[in-house]
Amino acid sequence: MRGHNAIWLVARRELVERSRERSFIIGTIVTLVILAGVIVVPELLGDDGPDEARVAVVSPAGEEVVQAAGAAQGATGLRVIGVPVADEQAARAALEDEEADAALVGDAPRIVVVEELEDDLETALQQASAGVRAATALEQAGADAEQRQAVLAPPPLEVAPLEPTDKGDDELLIITFIALFLLYVQLIGNGYMISSGIVEEKASRVVELLLSAIRPRQLLAGKALGIGLLGIGQLLVIGVFGAGLALAVGALEVPAGAVGALGVVLVSFALGYAFYATLFAVAGALVPRQEELQSSSTPLIFLLIAAFFVSFQVIDDPDGTLGVVLGFVPPCAPLVLPVRIIGGEPALWEIVGGVIVLLAATAALVALAARVYSNAILRTGSSVKLREALSGGGGR
Repeated sequence: MRGHNAIWLVARRELVERSRERSFIIGTIVTLVILAGVIVVPELLGDDGPDEARVAVVSPAGEEVVQAAGAAQGATGLRVIGVPVADEQAARAALEDEEADAALVGDAPRIVVVEELEDDLETALQQASAGVRAATALEQAGADAEQRQAVLAPPPLEVAPLEPTDKGDDELLIITFIALFLLYVQLIGNGYMISSGIVEEKASRVVELLLSAIRPRQLLAGKALGIGLLGIGQLLVIGVFGAGLALAVGALEVPAGAVGALGVVLVSFALGYAFYATLFAVAGALVPRQEELQSSSTPLIFLLIAAFFVSFQVIDDPDGTLGVVLGFVPPCAPLVLPVRIIGGEPALWEIVGGVIVLLAATAALVALAARVYSNAILRTGSSVKLREALSGGGGR
């Protein structure tokens, strides 16, 4: 069988069989449920709207102040609602029955409360009263409506930050956090899937049947390709689901560059998966049973955890020395490069250089993994030391 045909045949088998596994389906559903909770719960527990305050009013002057306070809701953040009453006695009764938070009584309104006035309500009423009195004075002085508007509501001061920021940057930062976590989980999950699959075939001796038809390198390449395609598909499903749900509940707006950020994450997964898949394949080929797989794969998991936490340090300063250096360190680059590209402004040579170093390291690991896999895949009974697998007699 020709090489690429054999590889694709194995890849298709892995893609179909792994996607039908209960563990894969349940894991995907659990991830979607957790992501939905992260997106929806803060919205449900968030602020339901502006605070309200009810003010009993006796005179037209009081009503005018309340109307002005209500019109200023956007500036004060407090919704002031007027409660018309017949007289001052009725206003006091409304306060005692807790039907109003304050009362405005008299033709020159004064504020009446039971004990003390909340600061935000006092600020809203005082500002509204000052505005009403100023408007009255301007009208008596002969100012027309346009002149009164110019005096009472001048244009706000222009804000000129030294380091301008885009509101979309905050949205992209949230997307980066979520995408980084998913990227980390996918790298661990798909890497472990490769190593456990290798051990499973080795323990059941299915691999002996497979190797009677194709070469070990073809089998390894097909497994890595199939599980990698499955991981990319799962990542796409999770990303589209999360973005769609967030938009539906209003948790975020799609900022400029969000689609590019998703593309960066997918490419980073492909590069990182190619690097780590070879290492997990080695971990699986060296042990004969699932019970021993944890010991051989633990160093790789710790390596990924370290790279994951380091990438969060880079988020604070994506163009700093730490980010630049780690972008050229293969175990960290798959997680650090997307953070730098999305959150910073790395030079083109830094991106290209980091990718070239990662690809070169991956190529070297592929050759090493292929040799270890070929030499150790048919060995059963006990674990194989890495030195023995590198120097032992080859497979086919």
